[in-house]
Amino acid sequence: MTLAIRSVTLYPYTIPLKMPFRISAGEIREKDGLLVKVENVDGLIGWGEASVDKVPFYAHETVGSAIDLLKNSLVPLLTGKTFSHPDEVTDLLEHFRGNNFAKAALDAAFWDIYGKQQSQPVWRLLGGVDRPVEVGPSLGIKKEPGILVEAVGAKLAEGFRRIKIKVSPGFDTAYIRAVREAYPEITLMVDANNAYKISDAPEIAKWDPYKLLMLEQPLDERDIYFHSVLKKQITTPVCLDESIHTMHDAQCCADMNSADIINIKVCRVGGLTHAKRIHDFCQAQGLPNWIGSRVGSGVSEAARLAAATLPNCTLPSDCVITRMYMTDDVLAEPFELNGCRVTLPEKPGLGFDIDPEKLARYAPEKIKL
Repeated sequence: MTLAIRSVTLYPYTIPLKMPFRISAGEIREKDGLLVKVENVDGLIGWGEASVDKVPFYAHETVGSAIDLLKNSLVPLLTGKTFSHPDEVTDLLEHFRGNNFAKAALDAAFWDIYGKQQSQPVWRLLGGVDRPVEVGPSLGIKKEPGILVEAVGAKLAEGFRRIKIKVSPGFDTAYIRAVREAYPEITLMVDANNAYKISDAPEIAKWDPYKLLMLEQPLDERDIYFHSVLKKQITTPVCLDESIHTMHDAQCCADMNSADIINIKVCRVGGLTHAKRIHDFCQAQGLPNWIGSRVGSGVSEAARLAAATLPNCTLPSDCVITRMYMTDDVLAEPFELNGCRVTLPEKPGLGFDIDPEKLARYAPEKIKL
């Protein structure tokens, strides 16, 4: 059994959202993404997803750029070569700079095939811990605090324990205060998605009394240094997310003491291989991890769930919650969510099957490479 490619097929998809989802960077009303199917020479199928959008409002990459890179650079680089482990595939992809979201799709597909070859779930092959993964919802920016409080209450009633709310200038202190006053004991965190500058530190410091689990990515993703400055001016734990694209970024964060926590986004760091390596580094440094998410199909959620089992991922994850936002999915069966916990799949590979009818409905175009 080998990991040599027989064929690769791309499926750009569009699935409507149940409601608009707004963060500081913008708003989406439907989810556009790119599914990648890899078939190896033995006929095994692996799936991955480039968790991007039509426009680069959040990620640097787009559906179009991922298709172009996969077609003209990444897949030709791998074609005709034989690999024995997914790590070898991911390392070869470093021949080209950046474009981690596109690379992550191939990385996941090869891990999916590898798990099927080994008759093991990917989370176990990664060294994950056999325990349910706790997850929590991420609530977008609302027009007024009262609407946000109602949304938080609804999610608590569903059994979730950790609540994340999105913030941006003008949609922050009053919203945090309203939620905390309504629910003084819940585990609450906020996510700014790069919305603030270091000059906003006095305003951010006003959030300290609200006993937040963490403040996620308050400053620009390039401001690893200024996060270290901000950390000295507030008591709320700082989490870096968008700043962490590579192992080098994680090392700089640790060296400059820029964060108390690191959120590893599997798609942003280029896949499960890099996610595991960054996790291992953070574990050695005493930096807690958790696995973040993006609105996307269950294909992307599968890789995140596998990563969320890693032993240093001690905080609740965002993964396997996109069903809250999307009207449908391409999986034959969603991952099992019991209250706020997800049961790990025991099926070999990433643990899911694609529904061919739904795939045809939401991804009518297919690009065979």
